[in-house]
Amino acid sequence: METLFEIHWLYLAFALLMLWLPRSWMRLGKWRSRKRRQRETHERFAQDGANDPDDKSVRLKRELSKGKNYLDFLRGTAGALALWQFSFTAEGDDRALAFGLKIALSLIAVLIQSIRWREKITFFAAIFFCAGLSIGMGNYFSGAMAFLLICAINPIIPTPRLFLTGYALLLLPFNFFLGGGGTLALINTVMLLLPPLLSLMAKRPMVIFTRKRNLVW
Repeated sequence: METLFEIHWLYLAFALLMLWLPRSWMRLGKWRSRKRRQRETHERFAQDGANDPDDKSVRLKRELSKGKNYLDFLRGTAGALALWQFSFTAEGDDRALAFGLKIALSLIAVLIQSIRWREKITFFAAIFFCAGLSIGMGNYFSGAMAFLLICAINPIIPTPRLFLTGYALLLLPFNFFLGGGGTLALINTVMLLLPPLLSLMAKRPMVIFTRKRNLVW
C-alpha cells in the first residue's frame, strides 16, 4: 500500500509554542528581578477569598476575572487546532503514526501545564487550557458544552481535582449523544484524567499559581 507522511513544520512549531509554553513564562517580565520572582507563589484554589476554610471548591468567579485564563483557553484551542488539523499529512499505514504523534505531543502539553517542580512537586489544575485543548483537538461542540455544564454545577464540586476529573468524564457522554468522535473523546478523557490521578497518587493537592507577596497554603 502506498503511504504518505509529511510534517508541516511551520504549523507544528506554532502548535508546540502554544501548547508547550509554560504558563509561568507568559509575561513580559520573565527575566525579572529576583525579588519580584519571589513574589510568584502558589495557593490552593480554596483559600483565596473563601469565607469557609473548609471550602476547597474552585472560585470560578475569581478565575473568570483573570486574563491569563482566557489566554490559556485561546492558546490551548489554537495550538490543538494547529497540531491536530494542520501539522501532519498522512495516508495509508502512516495515518497511525501521525495519530500517535498527535497524542504524544498533546499529552506532553497537558503534563507541562499541570506539573511544576520547585522545592517540591506541585500540580496545577489547568482547567481553561484543558478546555481549549479539548475543543481544538476536534471535540468542538461537545467540549464546549461539557465545560459549560461543569461550570454550572461547580458549586457542588468540592475540589479543583474533581472539577477537572468531572470535565474529562463528561466528554464521553457528550460526544456519544452529540455525535462526536468516540475514540478521540476517549483519548482526550484519559489525557485529562492523568494529572488528577498523579496528584492523587502523590498525595498532593491541585493548586493555582498566582502572584502574591506572601505564600498562602
